[in-house]
Amino acid sequence: MLQRGIPWQAYFQRVLSSSSATYAQVLSFLAAFGCLVMALPAVLIGAIGASTAWNDTDYGFPDPMANKEADMILPIVLQYLCPVYISFFGLGAVSAAVMSSADSSILSASSMFARNIYQLSFRQNASDREIVWVMRITVFLFGASATAMALLASSVYGLWYLSSDLVYIIIFPQLLCVLFIKGTNTYGAIAGYLFGLVLRITGGEPYLYLQPLIYYPGCYPDENNIYIQRFPFKTLAMLTSFFTNIIVSYLAKYLFESGTLPPKLDFLDAVVARYSREHMDKATLVKSDNIVLNELAPVNPRHSLTLSSTFTNKEAFNYVDSSPELSNTEDN
Repeated sequence: MLQRGIPWQAYFQRVLSSSSATYAQVLSFLAAFGCLVMALPAVLIGAIGASTAWNDTDYGFPDPMANKEADMILPIVLQYLCPVYISFFGLGAVSAAVMSSADSSILSASSMFARNIYQLSFRQNASDREIVWVMRITVFLFGASATAMALLASSVYGLWYLSSDLVYIIIFPQLLCVLFIKGTNTYGAIAGYLFGLVLRITGGEPYLYLQPLIYYPGCYPDENNIYIQRFPFKTLAMLTSFFTNIIVSYLAKYLFESGTLPPKLDFLDAVVARYSREHMDKATLVKSDNIVLNELAPVNPRHSLTLSSTFTNKEAFNYVDSSPELSNTEDN
């Protein structure tokens, strides 16, 4: 779970919203110790569930492990091993946490769709009212989709498990390339996304009863005849996505900058438009490789002998004395 717990969306949001790099580093180290501390209650509840004689409780025989309900050990412990009032408040807290996570995920997905996809890609001049209506519609659509997946899927935990894998395999390499690899672009990001997604899906998922299409070394069938992968294919998919992003990005950059591909084929405006005059920002305009010093007009410095002459524009006074229009105005 370590590989899926570190590169998580909540961590990305906190790091990218930090006011400085130092604050982001301190936050990361403190969060690491905080995760260890917050994991202790879950470990203790799991140990209690594993060492309990369930025959002596209302749960009866067989135990939760034999009933394949080990992933539900928290509500089972609260219901059968705690007093009624503790079970009431505990299950209420769990339900509130689940609903809070669900509505925040749906709201963040709809807002990112309205901003990053609808407005930036299709409707750059969309008004705030239009964006709000798009968010409302997408909230309904994403909520209906999530409800359908929860009702039709055999395991909600399997859906969460698979989504955490996709974060590790797809989003984590994208973040590394954006922050630390200079020159990556949209073409590499799309290629890395597709390669990582294909390798992850073809590896199968036992929780969703998905048979693998690629059988890596060491795989074996379980009691449901679903093959389990022993090979670390998830890390392989992550590394493949990472290096594909870099290779395709630099290949696209070379092809466009060398003239092998015409600029009109850069339909994503990821390489050519970045260096065009219309899209240049101030930081790009003042780079040393954009301004040639020998093309600038020569400037002859003037060294004044006195302090008063330094702040006196003698050329302006000479222009006033020699101007016939100003002379006629003074005579009248």
